[in-house]
Amino acid sequence: MLKLKHLYENYDLAKECLARYKHSTNHLDDMLAHYRVSSNAVYPFFADDEHRVCFLRLAPTEEKSLAEVKATIRFISYLIDNGYNAMKPYPMKDGKLCDVLKTEWGSYVVSCYRLICGDALEDCDGDADLAYGYGRALGELHNLSEQYSHSDEIIGIDEMMKQVYDRLKRYGAPQCAFDCFDKVTATLNAMPRNKANYGLIHYDFEPDNVLYDDESDKYGVIDFDDSIRCFYALDVVRALDAMDDVTSNVQVGRDAFIDGYRSVRTFTSEQADSLPLMRSVVLLQEYATILHVLSDPPDDRPDWMDEIIAKLTDRQKIIIDTMAE
Repeated sequence: MLKLKHLYENYDLAKECLARYKHSTNHLDDMLAHYRVSSNAVYPFFADDEHRVCFLRLAPTEEKSLAEVKATIRFISYLIDNGYNAMKPYPMKDGKLCDVLKTEWGSYVVSCYRLICGDALEDCDGDADLAYGYGRALGELHNLSEQYSHSDEIIGIDEMMKQVYDRLKRYGAPQCAFDCFDKVTATLNAMPRNKANYGLIHYDFEPDNVLYDDESDKYGVIDFDDSIRCFYALDVVRALDAMDDVTSNVQVGRDAFIDGYRSVRTFTSEQADSLPLMRSVVLLQEYATILHVLSDPPDDRPDWMDEIIAKLTDRQKIIIDTMAE
């Protein structure tokens, strides 16, 4: 998630960046109004008059580098070339898939993707069959990741944990956070890493980033921005912990998800045993991210931002209480 100061809408910035792309001006203001901001500012627009939807993605260069975005696009392109249903990059007029644009509001890494068909799993009427396909989609992703030859272009868990530690130190985290960090990193460092259990993961393979198209019976995946090299089990635990957004019977959904994953890929008892550790990794990274997001609040901020600050602060306390147990 970007710092609070970057969470404002900026339609003039979006329009300036859209000048690099072929796009329709019909209903443009209405489309841009459906923006959202998380790890990027995302603005929907029509690519042409036939209402083909694309999503402009903007990230300040202080938060994300051009090299990171290029590496992510390269991985997504590899997945698509191998038949995986991922969001397809939409090129600029000059053919570039991403670039840094210097504007009066600062420098931004700019990229764009086409809409893929389907509804987010959190919006579907979920059942065990849906959870099974959800797990299968992740297994297929990990199979392709295992064969990907450019994984080292994207940061690994060691680099991510270093960033976590730097943020804990910079923002004055309590001792229990450092104790948790030491325990987690020691265990991670002791775990064997091989092609079967470690590779490029999505990291945010949750129901809002996985789509299901009922007509084609296909799953599609979006938002690879947080991809890192890590243990595949981390992707699994994030999906399992979000299963209540997929089906009302969480345990049945989790079992079906694992069955779907195992239908295309091995999931060992050692990987299952590592799930609590992976959950701790996620908590540490989430806590460090919240510290970063809250570190630079604007002086004059709207009421809706105060609500976000309150939610993040509450979540921060919950994580610390969990670490202190």
